[in-house]
Amino acid sequence: MADCRTGPEAAEEEIPGLRHTVWDQQDQKVQYPKLQKDVSADVVVVGAGIAGLSVAYNLVKEGKKVIVLEARVIGAGQTGRTTAHIMPWFDDFYHIVEKVHGTRKTQLVADSYKKAVDWIDQIVEEENIECNFSRVDGYLFPHDDSKQAHDSLQNEFDACQRLKFNVQMVDLHNDPSYGSISTALCFPDAAEFHPLMYLNGLARAMEKRGVQLYELTRAMNFQGNQVITADGIVVTAGAVVMATNSPLNHNVAIHARQTPDHSYVVGLKLPKGTVRRAQWWDTASPYHYVRIEQKDTHDILIVGGEDTSTGMKQNEYPDAYAKLEAWARARWPSAGEALYKWTGQVFEPVDMLHIIGHDPLKPGEHDQYIVTGDSGQGMTGSTIGGILIKDMILGVENPWAEVYAPSRCLPLSKSTVCSLISQSAHTVQGYKDILPFAGVDHVDIEDMAPCSGCVVQQGIHKVAIYKDIMGGLHKYSAVCPHMGCIVKWNPIDHTFDCPCHGSKFDHYGRCINAPAKADLSPQK
Repeated sequence: MADCRTGPEAAEEEIPGLRHTVWDQQDQKVQYPKLQKDVSADVVVVGAGIAGLSVAYNLVKEGKKVIVLEARVIGAGQTGRTTAHIMPWFDDFYHIVEKVHGTRKTQLVADSYKKAVDWIDQIVEEENIECNFSRVDGYLFPHDDSKQAHDSLQNEFDACQRLKFNVQMVDLHNDPSYGSISTALCFPDAAEFHPLMYLNGLARAMEKRGVQLYELTRAMNFQGNQVITADGIVVTAGAVVMATNSPLNHNVAIHARQTPDHSYVVGLKLPKGTVRRAQWWDTASPYHYVRIEQKDTHDILIVGGEDTSTGMKQNEYPDAYAKLEAWARARWPSAGEALYKWTGQVFEPVDMLHIIGHDPLKPGEHDQYIVTGDSGQGMTGSTIGGILIKDMILGVENPWAEVYAPSRCLPLSKSTVCSLISQSAHTVQGYKDILPFAGVDHVDIEDMAPCSGCVVQQGIHKVAIYKDIMGGLHKYSAVCPHMGCIVKWNPIDHTFDCPCHGSKFDHYGRCINAPAKADLSPQK
């Protein structure tokens, strides 16, 4: 997001939506041209995060002519906000997936995760991408001393053995690197990297192979085998891939299958070398996730979790950063001051599995594909998407297609039904707020603090208002241009968020997260 302290004039020169993260997402610059004329290709990929670039890279290696369109800059979306765990462990728990989907499908999920980790390792070496890639141990540990937490760990260990994982139950009592953690399930084949260095390296490798990348090029309309940009430029392709975190369409069948959630991250300063590189995940729900990033003079303990729903009322937001700091310091006493605080947005599928494959909205009409449902595991899930979409476009049979198919039938499990009800409640509330005076903030605009926002009723209209650092008011329609829900002010990110399907707009109304394509409409 634009820094409130810079004022609206400086914000006009910035790429909207970039955050100050440990990966320095705020420093991502335009590296590739804006599309200026009609073009054609075998495949057009919309979105230049890890999902889109993984798809494009795999296809160009197979000889396909590929074009990538990015509305802002490479890595401006959720890839630049990740904590970059490349996980063989599935964070919804393999034993739960097995219970819901059966052993055969769960084995395919496990196989896809192992393959994704190995694929990234291979590409980093083949393309000589400098991104601090490293294989590390990953540890799943009980979130407390309850029997329930230890039983969950044991159940996961048993499931992983059935799935042929190389895992061990280990005792960490005597290792100071693990703070208060004692017993854990160790996955020795996890990995990590610097996600933006990886993306930039992958983009360079693709460009050398002939991929055409265009930044500042927003896809607005999809007509058959054509993608039309906001400037009216037409891209014609044999296949279209939407890799935009959530698809840029009005397919309620997809949006109803996943819930948008915020996940919070703090980066705590550590004395150099006091905690060895590894990953940690606890059994809480939502879970906490931890890794180390090494700097020149110190290390950073990157701690994420404390997830909340997207689009809450602004007075409902907890102090998630304080909770994360307290949680981390109780386990790693050497953790110092918080140098970084940021949020990411994840899309949680109601049946836990990623959503990758043919867009069911257009069956048989043309080749349109989607990659979504990251489930908080965007690095691994997006890499799976890159492999699977490549095979589908090439006509190569892939056993993962059945597991991740967007048109798959939902299992009638308790967890799936509860997730569907939860997502439906969010959507219904978003539409209820269309009613006069529903869902508004009861504030006096004159009394608003600088760098704050609200949604108010003005006549028959719902208006999103932001007050900048100099006291100027910026007004926009509070109606999300995606499917007409009413947005809410997010006081943590200083954004306007849609509770229905997770679209996000910065405080100047500019769209920074799909499924919306357009900005909020300015109001007088």
